[in-house]
Amino acid sequence: MRELKLNPQLLKVPLYVAGKSAEEVREELGLEEVVKLASNENALGASPKAVAALHESLQQAHRYPGIADRELRRRLADSHGAGFTEKHFIIGNGGTDVLRMIAQAFIFKTGESIMGRVTFPLYDLLTTMYGGTSIKVDPAEGYALDLPAMASAIGSDTRLVWFCSPNNPTGLIIEQSQADAFMDRLPDHVVVVFDESYCDYVTDAAAAQSTQYVLDGRPVIVVRSFSKSAGLANLRVGYGIAHPELIEYLLHTVLPFNTGAPVIRAAIASMDDDEFKQRSRQLVEEERDFLFSRLRDLGLNSHPSQSNSVWVTDVPDGGHAFAEKILGSGVIVRPMTAFGEPDAIRVTVGTREQNEQLLKALIHVLEVVDEG
Repeated sequence: MRELKLNPQLLKVPLYVAGKSAEEVREELGLEEVVKLASNENALGASPKAVAALHESLQQAHRYPGIADRELRRRLADSHGAGFTEKHFIIGNGGTDVLRMIAQAFIFKTGESIMGRVTFPLYDLLTTMYGGTSIKVDPAEGYALDLPAMASAIGSDTRLVWFCSPNNPTGLIIEQSQADAFMDRLPDHVVVVFDESYCDYVTDAAAAQSTQYVLDGRPVIVVRSFSKSAGLANLRVGYGIAHPELIEYLLHTVLPFNTGAPVIRAAIASMDDDEFKQRSRQLVEEERDFLFSRLRDLGLNSHPSQSNSVWVTDVPDGGHAFAEKILGSGVIVRPMTAFGEPDAIRVTVGTREQNEQLLKALIHVLEVVDEG
């Protein structure tokens, strides 16, 4: 390695650690059963229609993707309606790939991007990867993204503002009135990214309708994913929504054949799986209220959420140590140091049985903490 010409900027990029899988924990701790509530995966699995379409499409696994990308863009345009066309969409190898495209397209020559301090760490990672500077803004009261403060942080070198709604990890939304006030202050040279991977779980009518900004011709890119409500996290299909001129520019960042036809056809099939989507939403709505309430009953500082996870702050001994203690009982939750809050954990909403297992583990851990 000493003789190689390494990129010093790349060495500044923090490694994104996704956390341990259930298989890893079973092997490391010698446990027969492990419940993973750490990565916000769909507790019901994958859309059955998507799985059937995937199996059928694998017969063409020897072919390159062909027009599958176009088929998905057309299907997305039909589902969104309201004047959207296939030219308003771009397909990525997961929503994270679309975020990568955006950073590559706009962060160059030391450009700045603005984000919340407590939010999805990939925004900071991507900004650093492409040579930019991250401006992190502290949250407002209750951990909400502070949009007025983020607007005030915009300068002449600002290229991007990253919004996550519902925010990962807090589960809080950006309301329409907040988004409108921010957009009224937006300079012409800045692009706003609305990362809405969890939008299908939102029940609050006050949530911002970000796609309207796209139809109005504003410099907005909306990013969504099939990983969560469709249960296709392992297939990696996401998409961006923007004005066709912005999409045309972003296409310069797309690698050839970046998403395979079988996974795209699975994503298309999932859009018609209304029964699965309804069950998925209903489970999250019921179980996140259950978790929020029961966690509070245990004396933990849980917060209301519009995502498929519950955010817990001020945990005993810090997030990492607390998560490790829960892990000993065979339940994986996510410590939030990388997300900007070292004294917090994030708990994915599982089935009732999984959530009960978590609560049993927490009771045991809290008793040990009290005894200590």
